[in-house]
Amino acid sequence: MVITARYEYLVPGHEDDGRYYANQIVKNWGNQYFQEDAYSPAKFLGEGPCKSRVDVVTLDAQPFLYVMDGIQKAGAEAWVRIEEAGDEQIIRTAMQNAGLQTDKMRFFVAPGNAFWYRDCGPICFYYGDDDKIGMLDFFYGYTRPCDDLLPSVLRWKFGMRNFFSDLIWEGGNCLVDGIGGLVTSTATYRQNTDTIGRLHWDGINPATIKYDERQPLYPVDVKFTLANLLGQRQTTIVPTLNYDGGTGHIDLYLDATDENAFYMAQMPENYDWWSDYDISVGNTAILFNKKSFFGRQYYNNASLPFPSKNDGSGWESEEEYGKVARTYANHLICNGYILQPCFSPVGEDGMPTAEWDRKNIEKMKSYYPGYTFYCIDMRTFDGSGGSIHCITKQIPADNPVRIIHKDIFGKVNPVIPKSTDPSYIPFSTIITNKSGIKEASLCYTTDGNQWHEVKLAANGNCWHADVPLSAFTGGQPIPAEGIQVSYYLTATSNNGKTVTKPINAQKGSLYDFTITCAVEYDKNMFDYATEPAPVDQIKFIMAKDLIREDTSVEPTGIIEVKSEWSMVNGQWSMNKWYTINGMPLAQKPTAKGIYIYNGNKVVIK
Repeated sequence: MVITARYEYLVPGHEDDGRYYANQIVKNWGNQYFQEDAYSPAKFLGEGPCKSRVDVVTLDAQPFLYVMDGIQKAGAEAWVRIEEAGDEQIIRTAMQNAGLQTDKMRFFVAPGNAFWYRDCGPICFYYGDDDKIGMLDFFYGYTRPCDDLLPSVLRWKFGMRNFFSDLIWEGGNCLVDGIGGLVTSTATYRQNTDTIGRLHWDGINPATIKYDERQPLYPVDVKFTLANLLGQRQTTIVPTLNYDGGTGHIDLYLDATDENAFYMAQMPENYDWWSDYDISVGNTAILFNKKSFFGRQYYNNASLPFPSKNDGSGWESEEEYGKVARTYANHLICNGYILQPCFSPVGEDGMPTAEWDRKNIEKMKSYYPGYTFYCIDMRTFDGSGGSIHCITKQIPADNPVRIIHKDIFGKVNPVIPKSTDPSYIPFSTIITNKSGIKEASLCYTTDGNQWHEVKLAANGNCWHADVPLSAFTGGQPIPAEGIQVSYYLTATSNNGKTVTKPINAQKGSLYDFTITCAVEYDKNMFDYATEPAPVDQIKFIMAKDLIREDTSVEPTGIIEVKSEWSMVNGQWSMNKWYTINGMPLAQKPTAKGIYIYNGNKVVIK
């Protein structure tokens, strides 16, 4: 899981004067500002040198440290971006002093602008017969060029292939069902009207910074690109909310849970006079009329709770809410954990201390059974337009075992054959792994205590079983109220990896349905073909004409350019004198080679 530490960017000579600050453009160079007080507008002082200082002590910094801790407690590695190598020890010490975990952290040095890594980070995918991990690198926009570089940094540091797209798109506006279904918002149309492209410079002299000219894209071009990259089966673009904090991102109110369902945060009916209430209702109708890979409408498992003010009261207007834009939906699912935003101090029991906030988290837990909730007070993010999901970016696991399943839910009726064969309930699932699948099973219970296992038979990548009705009834008639069945699937690959679906099945996250005594059965509910699924329908297929592979060298800024030096009268001299951050090189090199100045690589040839 990728995240950055929180940084302050300061104006040299005014490091301890809180009225001065900078927005870094490239390493150690940015826009300088002066603000007399919190209520006066900031004055732009022009471009100039800036310096970074890692923040581990302010309230603003605390969510980042706790997210790093939660990622590790979930069993994953936290890949942390830092500005300088020495910042690693500062972060580790601060976390250890706070009793937080630090043994599953990897640090990498790279320049940055902000911390919205969901948006600038890569969108990862598996490709090839051996499920290699690749990255799609969309243009983040010209205002944060260092962050736009993040996928290239990850490619160089960790060896994953990276593919550029010229589409401006932010990861917070991307939700997928894992099988070619994509949901995004119309904010993408607006962003792609920009005519300023990527930043280039020589890696040394800020005077060489320039921007490409970019051809704006029409909505039809945007949708075509999305539909041929991530939304190959189905691309859904819903209207943007007016008061969501300004981003237009769907991850503020929508969560993709699996290939069958989404969770959506619904505004309470007492806000039905808000314009965003009507848009939200309309978006719900659009999304849940779309069909999943299995030809069945997505279903909305829940209506996620809607946050309140600090005292638990409601919002006076949508304008007031939009200035804060709190959300419970913008959480991070990491293995069996959910790193969950809350809006009051977290107590020793790991739950928020405000009664209204605790009640909402309890409701969230009921929607995500089996998950361990790791609550983080995110009030310092009020008004920022994002939360935990927005500052993190997941990198998929190696050696995936994929289970694609049309789950059985609600009231279902057994298949009653015309022959003398017994009635049965059909189960079927698609399972894949690069080494192949050794075995797969259905595990079910009718009383919550005794579990039964049924081995699934394989037909290519489709695994299935027809379970006799008597296995669920014990040979007895179906009672009027029906028989409650809970189940999960498990599979083991030939290379020894075992997974369950749902992932937290053994902690109570299960599929549930009720067997009724009707004569007919609902084929659309749970019965589908047991033939193998075509690979091109369940695997990612790149539209190669819309992307180009990243072949950049190690990023030292945005684009590294070799400086030209020549010998003049026995002395090395630059053909054009370059400086770093407005300051001349400390000394001229005496020979060709690679020199390091303030962490910047200078190649002399």
